[in-house]
Amino acid sequence: MKKKLVSMGLLVGLLALAGCGPATTTSSVGDGGSSTSPDTTGGTTITEQDLERGITAYTDTDGEVKPLNRDTIYRNAGSPHVASYSEGMPEKQKLLVAPMRFEDYDAIVADDALLEKIRIAFDGTDEETAAVGGYISVSSFYEKSSYGKGAFDVVVLPCWIDYPGSPDEFRTAANAVGGGGLYASNYVRNWYRGEYAKDGHGQLGEDAHPWTYFDSDKDGYLDLIWNVYAYPQYGSGDNPDKNNDFWWAYVTYNMQTSPNVADPTVKTLAFASTNFMTQYNGYDSHTFIHETGHTLGLSDYYDYNNTWKPLGRVDYMDGNLGDHNAYSKFALGWINPYILHEEDIDGVADEDGKGEGVTSATITLRHGSSSGDALVLASPGYNGTAFDEYLILELMGPHGLCETDYKNGYDMSSGFKEPGIRVIHVDARAYANNWSTYIDDPDLVGQEATELRVGNTYGGRAGIGIDGDYWGHGTGTGANKYSEYSYFTEASLVESTITDRNWMNTASYQATTASLFTRGARFVGGENSLWTKAFFPSKSNLWNKAKTITAGASTMQQTFTVDEEMDCNFSFRVNSIEEDPEYGVKATITVTLAD
Repeated sequence: MKKKLVSMGLLVGLLALAGCGPATTTSSVGDGGSSTSPDTTGGTTITEQDLERGITAYTDTDGEVKPLNRDTIYRNAGSPHVASYSEGMPEKQKLLVAPMRFEDYDAIVADDALLEKIRIAFDGTDEETAAVGGYISVSSFYEKSSYGKGAFDVVVLPCWIDYPGSPDEFRTAANAVGGGGLYASNYVRNWYRGEYAKDGHGQLGEDAHPWTYFDSDKDGYLDLIWNVYAYPQYGSGDNPDKNNDFWWAYVTYNMQTSPNVADPTVKTLAFASTNFMTQYNGYDSHTFIHETGHTLGLSDYYDYNNTWKPLGRVDYMDGNLGDHNAYSKFALGWINPYILHEEDIDGVADEDGKGEGVTSATITLRHGSSSGDALVLASPGYNGTAFDEYLILELMGPHGLCETDYKNGYDMSSGFKEPGIRVIHVDARAYANNWSTYIDDPDLVGQEATELRVGNTYGGRAGIGIDGDYWGHGTGTGANKYSEYSYFTEASLVESTITDRNWMNTASYQATTASLFTRGARFVGGENSLWTKAFFPSKSNLWNKAKTITAGASTMQQTFTVDEEMDCNFSFRVNSIEEDPEYGVKATITVTLAD
């Protein structure tokens, strides 16, 4: 569901979806020295212990090391979201849940029982959710999905906030000042401070926290407020105003507020109906988990125009399913994947004399959702961060956070029934002032980047020149110079099987286990690769970054150059996939270069 940009008194529009972990470039998995051994090509092979790790920190202009994540980029643009917990923070970020009901509406019974369901959906323990047949709470999901790095301290208010009027009156007042989410948040802010000033803190109770408690990083902004309203959502048959999308689930942030450390103001906020909990016996947290991903800075990976399905719905920012993918976790600073460059396995020694004769890498990946393991196959000139172009590989299957959704499905989508390697082509190149360029230095990404130049949401995504990132294939002239073209995507599947029905040409596409690379499956890169021809926008093994725009930003109005050396020559084979007692499953793959 979409993220919006709002300001005090003015609804600015939709943020087309389209961000934290320790400030370090290493992780706890594997940090050994050389472990080369013979490979089947007659050279030697390296393992994951020989590889560098993804960068999730940068050095600012004052020499201070800071986390590099999706929120970093939003803060550079003047729109801070929620920064995941990291070693540089004194404590977890606070998530304040504010249930609201309307005095002149009672079709939804907003009583203590519903209030308890909200508490369990947002902050229930695994034992509590299991006892009521629920799924998992928002707090438990983010603790596990982030391996503790993106966890929230959730506070659900102990009472309903009563709005003195009807939903229609609320909507009229909200539209006058910037929309439902912003109006609700500021209403809650004033209500909370008023209750806290009363004897015994009024309805909040003796143990209530002061308002400043919800600004854990002391930046003058409330960390995150979730407004949960007792009224049917847009499109619901129960909604008497069902054609008005005012009543929906979304994330917004106030663009014109100023920080106030003594009295924190509302910046990032979320807004959704209690009706989104109706599945799983009324305790369903899927929508709340998805929208909370937006508060951290993640984009939607589905298409607002419903013309393609780049991730085939099997992802939390696409089909509200399973877990966040490895790219999302890298972009949030939760994981530091292994990084493999072509030059690491080209058999040629580097300037330090290392790598002579190394022609392959044999990598062990444990289940990605459970372990955080992932492998980046880097494009030429890769900057080491999440914010560049690359292939990212992770082992996925019905284990860990993914188990329930993958086995049972959710909202007419199902997950991967058997384990396999998921390959995602990422183009998360970031820019500062010029959309048609990108930043190739990790410190400059942290210091200057303000947006990603590519998105999955196609024409529905707002942004300068967003439809200009494409690869033209036609032979026309003039305005129709490129009568056929393939748009770049932020994150899209490279599948094991190549068929006519994939994410590129159908809105109803659903990824399945057949989309994964299972035992014995191969991906072959190089000039004649069937996979890059099918799944790369260039319809060749040229990375997106091989195209440099030299003039014009609009689709079919550009001139550009192509660097034929920016090609992808990686190949890999899945050697084995076997059970693992701790992580559920693990796989071994061998990566080589195409002949």
